[in-house]
Amino acid sequence: MKSRKPYRILALLIAFAVCITSVLVLPLNDVSAASIKKSKKQKQRTASLTLVTKGSGAFDYRSAAGEKLYGYDTLQGACANAGYAYLTLYNRNVENCKIVKVNLSTREVIKVSSPLPVYHANCLTFNTRRNLLVATCCRVKDKRAVFIDPNRLTVTSYKDIQLTRKVKKLPKSVRRKYKGFTAIAYNAQKDCYVGRLRSNNNVIIFDGNLNPKKYVKLKGKQTSLLNQSMDSAGNYIYDVRSFKGKKKYSMVTVHTMSGKLVGKVKFPYGPAPGNELQCIFHDGNQFYAGFYYSTSQIHDFASYHVKRTNTLYYLNNMYR
Repeated sequence: MKSRKPYRILALLIAFAVCITSVLVLPLNDVSAASIKKSKKQKQRTASLTLVTKGSGAFDYRSAAGEKLYGYDTLQGACANAGYAYLTLYNRNVENCKIVKVNLSTREVIKVSSPLPVYHANCLTFNTRRNLLVATCCRVKDKRAVFIDPNRLTVTSYKDIQLTRKVKKLPKSVRRKYKGFTAIAYNAQKDCYVGRLRSNNNVIIFDGNLNPKKYVKLKGKQTSLLNQSMDSAGNYIYDVRSFKGKKKYSMVTVHTMSGKLVGKVKFPYGPAPGNELQCIFHDGNQFYAGFYYSTSQIHDFASYHVKRTNTLYYLNNMYR
C-alpha cells in the first residue's frame, strides 16, 4: 500500500494558500469600498470663504454707492472683468436695478448707473470679446437678455430669445414649454453663453452672439433649491442655488459643458455669510460669492425689516 503522506502535505499546502488568499483579498475589498465611499464624499465640499473688506469691516457697496435701504438695496446678479466688478442693486418696489461698478482692489465705486430696465437681473455676465454686460431679466421678461455698455452703464439693446427646431438635441416637449431663462452666463474661453431654462433647469448653449445652438441636460442638478445666477469658465458650468423652505443652505453644482456632474459646493446659512447666495462670479482665477441677508419676518416691505445687507466673499475652493 502506497503512503498517503505526500497527499496530506499537498492538501495542507492548498488549505494554507486558501487562508492566505482570504486574508489578503478581504482587506483589499474593504479598501476598495472605502475608496469608492470617499470618492463619493469628495463630490461635495464646503465653501471656503474670506470676507471682502474695506477698512475695519465688510465692504458695503450699497452704502458706498449712495443708495438707501428700501430702495435700490438688494444684490442680484454680478460679474467681473479686468479688475472691476459690476454689482446689481435691485429695487423690489419698481422691479428694476441699478449697476454699481467697483474697483476690486481698492473697493472704490467708479460709477453707479441710472435705473435700468433689467427687471430682476437674476444674472449678470460680461462678454469679454464684445465688451458687453448682459443681464438676464427673469420674473418679468423671462425670454429677454439686455445688453449694457460697461463704461457708460447704459442699455445699448436687448434680445428676446426664441427656441426653434434648429437647436440641436432640443426635445419638442421642451420647446413647446419654453418660458424663458432664469440665468445666462458667458464663457470667455469658448466664446459662448450658457442659459438655464425656467421650465426644467437644463441649459441651452449659445454662440458668442447669443444664438441658441444646443440643448444640454445637467446631471445631478439641485432642483429642490431656489434658482439664482450662473457662471461659466473653461469647461465648467456653475449653477447657483440658494435656500428654499426647510433646506437652510445654498449650493453650487458644477458641471462640464456636456452636462456631467463634477461636484457640489455647499454654503452655510445665516447672518454670516447670508440667507441667500445670490451669485458667484470670477475675475481671472479668483472666484467671488455674493450674499444677501435680511431679517424679514413676514412680508417684503420696509416696515417688516430690521436690516438688509449685501456681502461679498472671496471663494477659495471652487472647482476649476
